[in-house]
Amino acid sequence: MTAKLSTLRDQVRAIDDQLLELVAQRLRLAEEIGQIKFAANLPIKDYQVEKAVLERSRSKASTLGIYSSLAEELSRLLIRYAVIAQDDDRSQRQRHHHGPARRVTVVGGRGRMGRWISDFFDTFGDHVSHVDQPSGSNKDSRYPLLSSLAAACDSDVIVLATPISITSEIIEELTRLKTKALVFDICSLKTPLMSALKAAQTAGLRIGSAHPMFGPDVEVLVDRNVMICDVGDAKVTHEVRALFESTTAHITEVSLERHDELMSYVLGLSHLSNLVFADVLAKGEVSFSNLRGAASTTFNAQLGVTIPVTMENPALYYEIQTENSYSPKMLGLLAQSLDSYARAIKSRDAQAFLGLMNEAKAYFGERPV
Repeated sequence: MTAKLSTLRDQVRAIDDQLLELVAQRLRLAEEIGQIKFAANLPIKDYQVEKAVLERSRSKASTLGIYSSLAEELSRLLIRYAVIAQDDDRSQRQRHHHGPARRVTVVGGRGRMGRWISDFFDTFGDHVSHVDQPSGSNKDSRYPLLSSLAAACDSDVIVLATPISITSEIIEELTRLKTKALVFDICSLKTPLMSALKAAQTAGLRIGSAHPMFGPDVEVLVDRNVMICDVGDAKVTHEVRALFESTTAHITEVSLERHDELMSYVLGLSHLSNLVFADVLAKGEVSFSNLRGAASTTFNAQLGVTIPVTMENPALYYEIQTENSYSPKMLGLLAQSLDSYARAIKSRDAQAFLGLMNEAKAYFGERPV
């Protein structure tokens, strides 16, 4: 029995090797497809092709007598890494088309988003430096640390990857230093910076604003959003936009005021909904392990979003809630909605409850029940 088990395991290992070799071959083909798309100026993502691949996988699984969920999950994984391979290849090609290397300084470069934006510019062959306080493992960053903000003023681009609370001060200092660099922040909120941004622009600073709508762990920019905020200078807005246009990200231009109104829902409401969900669980009388043992599909899906949110930077999340001038309106709507559902449930008002759900369905374009 032991000999047979060993033989079977050897056969499994051989098949695993074959699978990996086939995956490598598939990735090489994906890169070739990506090169053709690049030459034809076609997007990397093709949803119709992806749909066809998934349907074919499910059909093949049925023929082979294996789990359709396994085939679909495997296909989704292969598609994801095909997109990553094509995106990496496109980045390398765009790097060669980029032109002379720029001198880029990231203020707050030792932070998580600071490191992401540093790596972003590095992939284009730019020379990246940091202005920040070295701390912990980030002390040994491969990007050189400049002695002061003044030392960054001869850069071509200065990116402010700093907390919202201190970004205005940095903008004011750069204004006093009269830097000629293209300056832009990547803060999650803009209205707290508005006065400093406008004053800097009036003083002649080439200053803009952007907001990558993702965290620092993002591998590829396909299907990701980058917001470009108009500070009032169309030329500068175009320059900031151009920094991201060679990527596969979706770029949207908005005014500073409109940005924060959107963020009150996109960030404020989504963060708060998950934090409230976690707070209710923490204050309940049922242990987390017991809840996990009884979890439904919806509950597990909610946990998949809520747990990462609770692990995020509390100071940043606090700023996003408190520094947005549109937060009171969002909080009022949230309280109103909770109250409406609570009254419908307590009074056993089926029509009211159904009406609330139908309003939500109608908003998302679904047919009301």
